[in-house]
Parts: sequence; C-alpha cells; structure tokens
Amino acid sequence: VLILGGGLAGLTAAIHLSKLGLRVTVIEKNCYPKHKVCGEYISNEVLPYFEWLGIDITKLNATSIKKLQFSTQNGTTINTELPLGGFGISRYALDFHLYNLALSNGCVFVHETVENVVFESDEFTITTSIGTLLKSKIVLGAFGKRSIIDVKLNRSFIRKKSHWLAIKAHYYGDFSNDLVGLHNFKGGYCGVSKVENNMINICYITNYETYKLYKNNEEFHEIPHCFYIIYRF
Repeated sequence: VLILGGGLAGLTAAIHLSKLGLRVTVIEKNCYPKHKVCGEYISNEVLPYFEWLGIDITKLNATSIKKLQFSTQNGTTINTELPLGGFGISRYALDFHLYNLALSNGCVFVHETVENVVFESDEFTITTSIGTLLKSKIVLGAFGKRSIIDVKLNRSFIRKKSHWLAIKAHYYGDFSNDLVGLHNFKGGYCGVSKVENNMINICYITNYETYKLYKNNEEFHEIPHCFYIIYRF
C-alpha cells in the first residue's frame, strides 16, 4: 500500500495496515519531527484505538484536560466539565512518536513531494519531484486539502479562494494544565490549552479581512481577544 501524506491520517493508517501484515510505503515531503498548525487538543475517545495501535500517550508527557472555558464575542464566559476529557500534545511530539512506531513496524518512508498520480491497467503510478516512480494497486490519499495533487486533479474547490487563515505558536505563561479554552472574537476564534513540557498552544482561525487590519502576527496577538499574559517560546 502506498500512502500519500504523513500527517495524522497517513501515519495512523500506516501503523494500522502494517499491524495487519501489509507492506506500507509513506510518501511525505517533510522530515520528522516537524511543527504543524493545529489546536493540539485530542479527545479521550481515541484512547482505545491508540492502545490497539500500540501508541502510549503517557510516554509523551501529555497534559490531562478535564475542563472547557468558552467565551462569546460579547465577553460572556461559560465554564463546564468535559464528560470524556482529553489530552494536550503537540503535533511535533505526536507525529514524531507515530513516525517512529511506523518505522518499527517496518513501514518505509520516502521524503519527497508527489508530483503526479496516474491510474492505468488497474495500477497506480506515483511520480515524485525528483523523478522517483512508485507503483501499487492500492493508494491512500492522506495529503489534506489544497495540495499539488488537488491542483493536478483539478478539484473544484481549488478554484475557490479560502477565506480563512490559521496561526499557531507555543508559549510559556500562566494557564491551567487541565483547561482548554475556546474564545470567539469578531472574524474568528482562538483555542488555548497546555501541551507537553508546560508549553501553551495558542491557535487562531480568522478570516483574511480581520487579519489584514494588522501589520503582522505580533500586532494581531496584541488585540483584545488575547486573554492571558503569555511569553513566546
């Protein structure tokens, strides 16, 4: 099986299929470990599946999250307990852990960019940016959205401009270990939660109209929708 993309979907698929005895090759343009724009909060509902895959979250020093704080644009705040709870772990740590597990299961990684996918005579041929050819009867597309492959396939959403921008950074500061915050502001929302090593993950999703009112990320972070005193890591 060839898997195009080595994010969470590609890595978990690689581990799953290799546990079933299949030979798996993952094509991922980046090397690990690597940062990824992501909220980095995961619900505990995935833990039984993680256990089956052989993923031990306790080894990654993930934070245990039990509470949610939600705020609206007008400043109304709601606090509640999370029935299932979850954990905070950076994609830098989680993806690297999954990558090493996939390697130990015998998966092969090709760190190149996929340029083209052709399906002929019941077989896929994958061409990479440096001319590598890989063939398989089964290919999983785990490359997300708006990739080079989407452009090649001329998928309809490629012709539509996205209205959204995501910004993420890790900080040190004063924030509860067991809390995830979701704070709405005009033009978007911000997620805040602790991950491993006492770091705070802050991830915004905002529309371009709101973001363009400010000169850069630093100025954007200074506007009133930042609720906490934080220090950049």
